[in-house]
Amino acid sequence: MTTYPTILGVEAIPIEIRGKREFAISEGQTSTHKSIIIRIITEDPNVDGVAEIVCAPPGKPEEIQHEIYGALNAVIQSSLIGISSEDTLSARRVINERIKGKVWTKAGLDVALHDLRAKALGISCLSMLGAHGQDPKVPVIGTVIGIMHPDQMATRARQLSDLGFSTLKIKVGKDVSSDFERVRCVREAVGDSVSIRVDANDHYSPEEAIKFINKIERLNIDHVEQPISRYDILGMSEVRKSVHVPIMTDDMVSSPFDAMNIIRLNAADRVKVKVTKHGLDGAAQIVSMLSAAGKRAVLGHVFETGLAAVAEAHLAMLFPDIISPHEIGSMEPLGLADNLLLESPYCNKGFITIPEGLGLGLAVNWDQVERYRVDLSY
Repeated sequence: MTTYPTILGVEAIPIEIRGKREFAISEGQTSTHKSIIIRIITEDPNVDGVAEIVCAPPGKPEEIQHEIYGALNAVIQSSLIGISSEDTLSARRVINERIKGKVWTKAGLDVALHDLRAKALGISCLSMLGAHGQDPKVPVIGTVIGIMHPDQMATRARQLSDLGFSTLKIKVGKDVSSDFERVRCVREAVGDSVSIRVDANDHYSPEEAIKFINKIERLNIDHVEQPISRYDILGMSEVRKSVHVPIMTDDMVSSPFDAMNIIRLNAADRVKVKVTKHGLDGAAQIVSMLSAAGKRAVLGHVFETGLAAVAEAHLAMLFPDIISPHEIGSMEPLGLADNLLLESPYCNKGFITIPEGLGLGLAVNWDQVERYRVDLSY
């Protein structure tokens, strides 16, 4: 009978990556990426599980570094000791028993446990998940364009279009008039051949959202994401009934149960799925539910290092019917190149390449991680 190394603990490394420019959405703005790099350690130094827990979105993080770091060190660290690296079902059960909520923390742990189990089995995560043998290049959209003056957004959109990106995502969330100008200027800058996705990040009331969406309909918009508050699911259903542009929710779905309610109330045409928020397991469940209900998923998150981006890309390989290209993020919105991995997954323009190797295939630049490490003491 094969024996697998047992878990000894969890290392949590808080990092901050300071950018060269501000990135703004309706909820706030930032020039700094914050996250926690986690490493599940076992008796075998060659068998570990690595992932990134992202603090998101900018301005109003769902979970701040201190609470993630505290949960990992005060609760999870001791809870996983002695569990087999192959028995990740038991590890997930313990995590869910010990902490409530904390979906971003649990998502990162879920990814790390996938990485751990595949390494223990001596295979890649792609093989373990059943997606081995496919082209490891996953198409991505151009860098998300934050809220700026309409002319600035148009200039940035034109630059991305000139680089060959055929799908762009832009942020709005000021007022109906100026947001219409943002969308109009971007459309005029890139022409009709480029798809445009619009994200309002919970900004509008239902009445304002209907007015705004009907106004931009003639600009040939791919979809409008989260136009109203995440808490107003009935209002979202009303918005969807009142417009002809596809409506997507992000913030209303933190779990498969939330996705079920979106489906029941027909509150959106599409749902944003994030491995950083749902984990690989939760994201796969949500995508399957949406497919069964005749709805579509869009994959990705704006800010994430290569660790999280590669995990997101794994889901794209599992579900080819997810709307492509994907919104898998990087440090580019902050004006930075990603350097937490020894080999960049962005080496092919317009794609993320899943590296070969055991687990997620990640070769982490631990020296760079240490340079970004911050002290979370008060």
